[in-house]
Amino acid sequence: MHLSQGWRLASVIPLAFAVSADSTTGFSAENIITRDVCILGGGATGTYAAVQLREQGHSVALIEKKDRLGGHAETLYLDNGEYVNYGVEGYFNNDITKNFFDQLDVNYEALLPGSILIENVNFNTGKRVLPGNGILGTVAGAALYRAAIEQFDYLASGAYYLPDEVPEVLLRPFREFVDTHALQGAMDVIFMFAENVGDILNAPLLYVIQNFGITHIDALLEGGYIRPKNGTNELFSKAAKYIDEQNIFYGTTVSQVKRNSSGVEMVVQIADGTRKLIKAKKLLVTFPPTLSALSGFDLRTEESSLFSKWNHKNYYAAAITNTGLPDGVNIANTNPENQPGSLPLPPFQWQLEYSGVPGYFMTKIVAEGNFTAEDAKALIVSDLKRMNQTGTFSTKEPEIAAFASHSPETLIVSTGDIKDGFYRKLYALQGQQSTYYTGYTFCTDYSTPLWNYTGSVLDMMDL
Repeated sequence: MHLSQGWRLASVIPLAFAVSADSTTGFSAENIITRDVCILGGGATGTYAAVQLREQGHSVALIEKKDRLGGHAETLYLDNGEYVNYGVEGYFNNDITKNFFDQLDVNYEALLPGSILIENVNFNTGKRVLPGNGILGTVAGAALYRAAIEQFDYLASGAYYLPDEVPEVLLRPFREFVDTHALQGAMDVIFMFAENVGDILNAPLLYVIQNFGITHIDALLEGGYIRPKNGTNELFSKAAKYIDEQNIFYGTTVSQVKRNSSGVEMVVQIADGTRKLIKAKKLLVTFPPTLSALSGFDLRTEESSLFSKWNHKNYYAAAITNTGLPDGVNIANTNPENQPGSLPLPPFQWQLEYSGVPGYFMTKIVAEGNFTAEDAKALIVSDLKRMNQTGTFSTKEPEIAAFASHSPETLIVSTGDIKDGFYRKLYALQGQQSTYYTGYTFCTDYSTPLWNYTGSVLDMMDL
């Protein structure tokens, strides 16, 4: 990337930072950090951005509140050398992914399911039920659905690039689209990838497409998925080495941010209580920009107005053992009362998915925004207890071997706000006050298209 004239001047003229001239008061020299870009959030997009910026020769400060990188990519390593990817299980098998893996010297392999056998159980009753009406196989169902949504090719990248006049069909409940295009037989595959939307039949079509759209279908049909051979954690541990640990601030939160067109300054607090002042030419926010997450920011009215409109789901991921469930079978949550598709309704476990490691199952819990982590753990236990009480399976009190919150998830706004140009206004924030955004509020929540979108955001920075 070339240096614009403005930044060439900035290289010899001190930045007119938004924080007042005495902002360094109380900060010793070793606690003042100057970088080209400060990145907030060390998940998939923040890590990818930091790697690419380092590759391009730019300096970065990566701020992460957890003690590791990776965000939703969690791996449980077992004493016998096996592992369970109970968060992100795989990545699109395409050039974007493979180039990133190669850049970090990460060996990869095809992602294969732990089992293709499925038992259908109504988790509300604990009883076995017949499969839903998703009679088409994965390939046929995905192809039929793709043909129906091809008309919305402007969403193909996974970003919310909507026309100024949003088609009414995108704002109508998905069940209407299912009926119009006779997609009943494809419900299994659609829900498999868009379960985080929750009650997908009553959700606007837009949000179903954004969670399972053309980019996802093409990946599924053309290349499938791959995963790091030694667990998803390997990808992020190698990324941390590439970025260099001195550029990563773990266990760190932001307490104050001041921004203007020349740069940003922020005060951060490290886990040990140390406060640092970070100065950067550009700021990249990679987590969902909610008002609570941006506490301490100097938000303008147009920003706070947009960020106050989100509604979200809570989403949890867990690896469980000591269940009493038979190895080698997936237990699909099937609710015959919710048609078409016999889909579960929030709060629900999507399915008890056999991990491929004897004795271990994975589960994803989808619920409304007030559903807590303790609620999710209790749901796992109560669902298994009902299966035992009805004699479906001889289950035990499960051990939750690993648990993670992916909340807030599936951030949406009202159809009225979409009509009113919410996403056009959201993307118009890019670059204002030296601030840029990426992550799944700007693009679909799948790592590979997020990396692609993040690359386009880095290009906007023109460092």
